[in-house]
Amino acid sequence: MQLWHTLRNTNRWPWCSYNMFAYRKRARAWQLRVRLITGDGQQVGPADPWGLLPMEFFRVVSTLERIFFTEQDHAAREEFCREVLARLNDRPWRGWDEVKAALAPPAGQRFAAMELYLVEVDFDQCDPSDRTYVVSAELLHRHDPSAVAAELPQPQWRFVAECDPSPQPQYQEN
Repeated sequence: MQLWHTLRNTNRWPWCSYNMFAYRKRARAWQLRVRLITGDGQQVGPADPWGLLPMEFFRVVSTLERIFFTEQDHAAREEFCREVLARLNDRPWRGWDEVKAALAPPAGQRFAAMELYLVEVDFDQCDPSDRTYVVSAELLHRHDPSAVAAELPQPQWRFVAECDPSPQPQYQEN
């Protein structure tokens, strides 16, 4: 009975009491990545954005979506980025349970800029351990008050088409 409900993405108590796991995973999904840049141009990321805020990782994504997708006020986005960088630089936190540790700048450095990207990943082709391995990437927001990021090249994304490790079939005519 449980399998029947899972395959149909339905939730009918008492056979399927919690819908969290009663769905089919799509082959592709949109995710967020962040790149942080120090005053001298050193970079951290692209990385998952979970280390930007001291809250559960899944709440970080929801917060970023609310600010960068539903909030249209550019000044509010800039203020948010200023506060995030100040917190990362001045009051980092350790990870605990579902709260990821703060993203840290290289020793002796401070973050000066932040870029947020929307990336598409393919769960069949993208390496989950390599956060640069994506189908596509789009810059959503750049907070760069000292213009250090403007001088840098785009992140070194590894696009699926460029690094697909699966061999292509070779056909020969007889």
